[in-house]
Amino acid sequence: MIGYLIRRFVETLNMKKTLFLFLLSLFSITSFSQSTDTVSVMAYNLLKFPQVNASRVSLLKNILQESLPDILMVCELTSSSGASAVLNDCLNQDGISHYAKSTYVPGTDTENMLYYNTNKLGIVEENVISTDLRDINEYVLYYKSLDIATTTDTTFFYVYALHLKAGSSDFELRNTIATDMKEYMAARGPMENVLVGGDFNIYGSSEATWNTVLSGEGVTLVDPINTPGEWHADWGYADVHTQSTRTTEFDNGATGGLDDRFDLIFMSPDLQNWGSQAKYIDGSYWAYGQDGNHFNDALIDAPVNSSLPTNIIQDLYEMSDHLPVYMEVEVQTAFNSLVDLNQGLTAFYHSTEEKLIFSFGKEKFQTGQFSIYDLSGKEIKADLEIESDNSISVSDLETGMYVLKAKDIPFAYKFIK
Repeated sequence: MIGYLIRRFVETLNMKKTLFLFLLSLFSITSFSQSTDTVSVMAYNLLKFPQVNASRVSLLKNILQESLPDILMVCELTSSSGASAVLNDCLNQDGISHYAKSTYVPGTDTENMLYYNTNKLGIVEENVISTDLRDINEYVLYYKSLDIATTTDTTFFYVYALHLKAGSSDFELRNTIATDMKEYMAARGPMENVLVGGDFNIYGSSEATWNTVLSGEGVTLVDPINTPGEWHADWGYADVHTQSTRTTEFDNGATGGLDDRFDLIFMSPDLQNWGSQAKYIDGSYWAYGQDGNHFNDALIDAPVNSSLPTNIIQDLYEMSDHLPVYMEVEVQTAFNSLVDLNQGLTAFYHSTEEKLIFSFGKEKFQTGQFSIYDLSGKEIKADLEIESDNSISVSDLETGMYVLKAKDIPFAYKFIK
């Protein structure tokens, strides 16, 4: 098919620009399909785990072994032992040993945590955003690309786990906490592949919190399924409702059946179009276990929910009054256009000295000049040369993420200042 389109293109050079762009998109899809991997993402409110009914760990194990997310954000943890139980008794089970967790940070209320698949991802940074209620946790992950040992570039994910204030009358505090997060993100500077997940407790997109999350402080996020609305108690949104899985109270969970879209994952716009070597997989976003047929009902009520195995539907019902939210991201596995030279030129950023430090293979060779670009492609500094101490100073750069590129050789290096 592609060959036919190319022949037609050659034969009709005056074809419209739209066809040319279509051809380019075909080439792009073909290229990525040959060198991509899938990273699955889940956000889950664990309902005061393990403080309330610690025996639920067996239910959580079944759910996580069924889904096996590569990135798992959780909220409503109540202890470090619970954080370890999720890792050791739920994820690293049944022959699996490649999951790791972030650092448990105790807070004034329940806590968030991050778990990740170390076969695909590593963690380079963890930070806490303090708010008037609960902490918001930031995690910076990197993808372990196939050529990471020989290239100086990879893909980063900026992940934020949160739990905003519950209650129909607490919309002002929700918005205040969301604003705290967006102010932090704006001050942090350029980021890529941002994922913000958790229990937002928003009743509808008319709430100020919705717009704050999407565009507050000039930092843009998007809803992967672009489904604004007044979700509360509206059967028209039954397929996105995440709370409550129950109509009967137990383990201190909420009742009322599935009639709220409290749990969400937002993402940055670059994940819509391969902006930073990764892209959201259309159609993969799902309120995990939601079949759209249980509005105002419990997850286990009639009709039979066949979206997952029967035992997993039962486990979701008993584990939490919230459903997890799940999505998938396609990521480029190799950076063939950004390779080191055979001579072994490498670089790293020295944060104390605020310099890029270079090292060489067996011998030093002529490297020529370098330029530094921001993530929008704008050239920030040009005509740079490696100094006698094998460094380039970047002390005058503002905080942010940059790419160093050589002018005359195939070398690039992404760094965060």
